[in-house]
Amino acid sequence: MKKNTVLTVTALAGALFLSGCTKKTETAADSTAAAGQKVLTIGSDMTFPPYEFLDNGKPSGIDVEIMAKMAELDGNYQPEWIDTRWANLIPGLKSQKFDVLFSSMYITKERLAQIDMIPYYKTDISLLVRVDSDLAPKGPNDLCGRTVGAMKGTAFATQVQDISKDRCVAKGKPAITVREFETSPQTTQALLAHAVEIQYDDAAVMTAATKNLPGKVKITSTEQFFPIVGGIGVRKGDTATRKLLEDGLNKIKASGDYSKILAAYGLKEPSAEDIAAVMK
Repeated sequence: MKKNTVLTVTALAGALFLSGCTKKTETAADSTAAAGQKVLTIGSDMTFPPYEFLDNGKPSGIDVEIMAKMAELDGNYQPEWIDTRWANLIPGLKSQKFDVLFSSMYITKERLAQIDMIPYYKTDISLLVRVDSDLAPKGPNDLCGRTVGAMKGTAFATQVQDISKDRCVAKGKPAITVREFETSPQTTQALLAHAVEIQYDDAAVMTAATKNLPGKVKITSTEQFFPIVGGIGVRKGDTATRKLLEDGLNKIKASGDYSKILAAYGLKEPSAEDIAAVMK
């Protein structure tokens, strides 16, 4: 990944958000469709490195690698990535603008009430601060009284609000000031601009930020927050697409590619117990 990927993605995200449009990304789908292959349209908020982001207009990241390998082993379809903002994902899937949601989406009861989800990775939260900051928050209790940045419309913002209510205010500590931003890179920029003191985000995303911004940001958290399982989204009742994806995941697990991709980014495959806990 390029050293300045986070900054590049931030600019792209801002431009797309202001235009209010979705954007088809550079894929091989158009050229292969003529050869009889099915095109699988994938909705994704491609502002979330290392999971999904645009590198010179080309879809890149963990989810893109997994999907590409699934399509390669199947041989009957090609993914066509459509970059859009987070708030558009579930509505777009339900209205058939996309066949699939592949956007490092955490599995929650609220989402399962709207769409079907196929578990594929496990992660947790990390806290990011500026290198020159005097703060070194280790866990949830260290956020009380601080200004914390999180991505708008995600589980992150809800989790910080819950921490503020249950671990801070309820125990006589000052509340957390939560500031929300459209994308993860925009949140990181707010951190660098001193608009927030701490960024609360996915552990793999924060690790990528430290690599892309060496000497500017650092991870200080050491405690467990909310270990969670991420899933691929499919429309309720779309059993054909669900089976296609489940078969694809089984194939890349058997080939060994799945574990290699996850391990390269410090992620884990969810256990049966992990899956059972979120798929109630």
